[in-house]
Amino acid sequence: MYNSYGYGSYGTTASSTQAAAGIGGLIAGMLGFFIFLIVVCAAAAIVVMIAKMAVYKKAGKPSWAAWVPGYSSVLDCEIGGVDPRWVLIYIYGSFLSIIPILGGLAYAAAAIYYCILVNVSLAHSFGKSTGFAVGLILVPFVFIPMLGWGQAKYDKPTPMNDFLFGKKKA
Repeated sequence: MYNSYGYGSYGTTASSTQAAAGIGGLIAGMLGFFIFLIVVCAAAAIVVMIAKMAVYKKAGKPSWAAWVPGYSSVLDCEIGGVDPRWVLIYIYGSFLSIIPILGGLAYAAAAIYYCILVNVSLAHSFGKSTGFAVGLILVPFVFIPMLGWGQAKYDKPTPMNDFLFGKKKA
């Protein structure tokens, strides 16, 4: 089809307009969902940090430290009786990811072990079971408030057996 200027006419049809509207609606829906997820995750993180303040208070540590990323990890180690060198391995181990495949796998293994070690030790230090530690790992926004605001009392550092640094003297 040619218009009066001799050029082809490329008008829009109803189906292409509907498709564009459908794609636009899909993008808007996905954007709204991602904004919702960000808000929910931020709220959960704030609840965890406030509950962690209560955990630190029970353990006799400064509660403001829950908001300081590296220092709170060191305090988690102290409360659980874990060697604080694990924090350095966890933080600086990410540089292993420079090495293709094996570096990333080694760092992931160290990070997972660190997470298990700290949470099991933390749970045991408050007289909780290893099952409670699994909850601390998988759903911290539920179990950290239970630890901080619940009936749990801090006893003493009770570390899990650490195959790398051994059991820290409490």
